[in-house]
Amino acid sequence: MDREKLTGIYIPVVTPFNRDESINFQGIKEVTKFLAENGVTGIIPSGSTGEMIAMTKEEQIAVNKAYIEAGHDNGIKVVASTGAYRTGDVVEMSKAAEADGADGIMAVTPWYMGPNKQELYDHYKTIHDAINIPVMMYHNPYYSTVLLDDRFIAKMYNEGCIDAIKERQADVFRQQNLRRLTDDNFAIFYGYDVCAVETQSTWSDGWVVGTGNLFPKENSTVYKLAAARKTAEAMKAQESARALFSKGNAAEMPTAQLTEEDLTDGKIDILTMLVKSGLVTSKSEARRAVQQGGVAVDGEKVSDIAASFGKEELSGEGIILKKGKKNFRRVVAE
Repeated sequence: MDREKLTGIYIPVVTPFNRDESINFQGIKEVTKFLAENGVTGIIPSGSTGEMIAMTKEEQIAVNKAYIEAGHDNGIKVVASTGAYRTGDVVEMSKAAEADGADGIMAVTPWYMGPNKQELYDHYKTIHDAINIPVMMYHNPYYSTVLLDDRFIAKMYNEGCIDAIKERQADVFRQQNLRRLTDDNFAIFYGYDVCAVETQSTWSDGWVVGTGNLFPKENSTVYKLAAARKTAEAMKAQESARALFSKGNAAEMPTAQLTEEDLTDGKIDILTMLVKSGLVTSKSEARRAVQQGGVAVDGEKVSDIAASFGKEELSGEGIILKKGKKNFRRVVAE
């Protein structure tokens, strides 16, 4: 039986809970409506972002069903995550998802003990044979401990074990090789933020993006521009989306308050700002951070050690200054 190829931008949705840890089904409807109104192709409930590990099998089935109903009510597709350690549990949840109207299922590779290739082959073949909707393998070696080579993944597709893959590794060449080893019916989804435009502009059929839970419209714009091969516009849109994501957390960030004395002719240079923000202890450390590509302002990398910022840019909510991957400051001027 031919299975419809999955494409587009999918959001691995959160699972709303009540304070007593029961499922918030009204919240599921509201989340789905919000995402659908902002241009996404579909959603993936009960995945890592959806607290898969924290839910029972029965809760996963119930959450998937609720999202399937809400998704179809709002005109978007739903690929239900049915990942579990036991093959039988995956089959049971996948059958339930198909019966409830899912457009496909996604199953992460079994984790912890690291099954061998034959065990993985049998795992996915059993799932695939049990249902008649697309089966997406979630390949996430960072968390599952299972790292598969391109040829084995292609073998599983070519021999009818999977129909699609969500690839978590930031490797454009890997996706190129997967396409070479398979055919155009194999759906390759990129599952990371880094290199998203590059992958969508070349070999990927879709994008699974977690920040889409907060900024679906902006990420949808990035995807659509990249898929249309408008790379320059897509890169610009992606930087804007990243800046928005940073600003979305600004209220919870440490804030560096600058005074008139910190400015020279109404401006402050990047090295001084790094020191004043407390992200570095000296200008020499600041200079190294910039030269090594580890500094960004509102999501855009700063490569010029002489870069400066005016009081107007620092007024209001200010700017988001980042050093490295996890060190942020909101910088504002009085």
